[in-house]
Amino acid sequence: DQTVTPLLTASAMKSAALLVVLLPLVLGSRTPLSFSNDPNGDADRQRVTDVPSTYPFTAVLAADQVTGDPIYRLNWIFDNTQDTITFNVIVKNTGWFGLGLSPNGGMSNSDVVIGWIAADGTVYFHDRYADAEAPPPIDAHQDWFLLAASEAGGYQNFTFTRKWITCDIRDRDVQDDTARVVFSWNPVDPPSVNLTFDQYHGPYNRGSTSLNLLGGSLNPTPIPAGSKTFVIAASNVVIPAQPTTYWCTGYKLPADVVPQKQYILQYAPLIASSSKPYVHHMLLYHCPHLNESTDLGHGYDCNYAPTTIGYCRMGNPLVAAWAVGGTNFTYPKGVALPLGGPTDYPYLVLETHYNNPSSVAGVIDSSGYEFTYTSDPPVHEAGVLVVGYPVDPFMIIPPNVPSFNFSATCISDCTKAYFPPTGINIFANVLHTHLAGRGLTLRHLRQNASCGDGYQELPFIDQNLNYDFNFQQADFLHNEVVVLPGDLIQLDCYYNTIGRINVTLGADATTDEMCLSFVMYYPRIDAGTCFGAANIKDYFPFTQKYLSPADFNTFIQLINSPDYFQVYNGLKQIFDTLKWDQEQVTEFQSIFLDQNIDGSCTLGNGSYIYEQGLQPPNIQCPYKPPYPCP
Repeated sequence: DQTVTPLLTASAMKSAALLVVLLPLVLGSRTPLSFSNDPNGDADRQRVTDVPSTYPFTAVLAADQVTGDPIYRLNWIFDNTQDTITFNVIVKNTGWFGLGLSPNGGMSNSDVVIGWIAADGTVYFHDRYADAEAPPPIDAHQDWFLLAASEAGGYQNFTFTRKWITCDIRDRDVQDDTARVVFSWNPVDPPSVNLTFDQYHGPYNRGSTSLNLLGGSLNPTPIPAGSKTFVIAASNVVIPAQPTTYWCTGYKLPADVVPQKQYILQYAPLIASSSKPYVHHMLLYHCPHLNESTDLGHGYDCNYAPTTIGYCRMGNPLVAAWAVGGTNFTYPKGVALPLGGPTDYPYLVLETHYNNPSSVAGVIDSSGYEFTYTSDPPVHEAGVLVVGYPVDPFMIIPPNVPSFNFSATCISDCTKAYFPPTGINIFANVLHTHLAGRGLTLRHLRQNASCGDGYQELPFIDQNLNYDFNFQQADFLHNEVVVLPGDLIQLDCYYNTIGRINVTLGADATTDEMCLSFVMYYPRIDAGTCFGAANIKDYFPFTQKYLSPADFNTFIQLINSPDYFQVYNGLKQIFDTLKWDQEQVTEFQSIFLDQNIDGSCTLGNGSYIYEQGLQPPNIQCPYKPPYPCP
């Protein structure tokens, strides 16, 4: 057997332009293409994992439930100069396969392709659309183009490409947000291109998954020979039998990292399969001081940990951030995160969020990170800055509303004080909400005389309007964003609480909410957080108008209470008394979008900036993302 048309790299896509143009003229016809098809051949019999690939991104969409061997693998690469994406599908199958983009992981309203190779060698491949849970008809406008196809040894291998945006109303755009990818297969070739329910894939040969198709790094750092690794991980923690636990453990830097600065090239989450369902996120903090007799290696519920450990979580810079669905993080070429040395932080604190909604007892966890590092200095030293709304119970979302939003602004006084004169270069980002989150936008604002006394909004730093709580991957920006001193960074978070009967507060549990962005940038500064929140005084007109006198007095008391749990439970109790009609929802929404704001930012040395009652940014020149379609 032989595959006549090779798999394409990004650099080869231009040379394939003629093939892309000509293929749609013959696909589906009875004229065989020059692609191999020998179902009984042995020469090219290969396992899916052994197939050579020039693609930087890959995902196993389906695997054998007994052996774990891949059944359906998707490889891909994108070209951000041509706005194209190329897919390579390898399926243990000799019938038809399907792949598509869905609005929600279901079949309805999906943009799909279906392909197969008939016994006579004819290749069939069509762009289709699914209006319902039914066989998808062929799209009148073909926008997915076949580049190569082969079938050998029980495996089929198809390569095809498309533009990110096709301007066909039957197609779904490929964007920087989370894609819901649907896939299916059937071991029998259809008798014609007009599919019927007789060619149904069945209940098992199908699935959906979330993928960040355009968010991967095309320029990762090669891991050089001689690189070293170390592990920071929990040690046989018995996960408490309660819905939410934040577990904190202190560590001293490895001995060979302390005397001389080292540089992290990559970190990989280490999550045991037995505890994977319970590990929601892990944050690793720099820490200036720990008590080595009580803090090192000892795990604590973070709420009751020693103050030395608690201090390290209060705005200190991060070393690494991982959340459910995330994978390895590799810094781009020329960039690495510094760690150690005689003048840097000598300690670390690992915070692990265990989500155990059924309060299962006896689960053991040893999750953490493996770091790959080198002593060779990079061109740029990286850092991590947390931007967003502070985790605060006064971040309140009404129940049963389809849309409720928050804006959190990293104020100009913080960027002026902490950013270098040439600014910081943002190259990657992780957006984070909990279960009610539906989307986030990380905005970039700059004063511009042509915009009067307001701000010009520059292109978004990051945006995900199709957010998936269970798939929180780092998004590498196509172009680095330079944020100058005096610029604003604003994080907008969008929520949907339809079906909830109680208010949702900003807090730790997955059923609570957060609005955060973990910004990866260079050159490294010592800042840990830059937060924006609503000013508490702007709650007063609403609470005086709608709460009972007794509940309003309780609200005032809660503002000044140092007891977090009293504040959380008290706010839930009094705000759940409201009927939350449209009038109340609209007025309450205004507090977080239109009223004054408080801004704060922290440095690792304990210093901070905190300003209250600031005017929200006046965006006189809003950014409108370009869209090529009429």
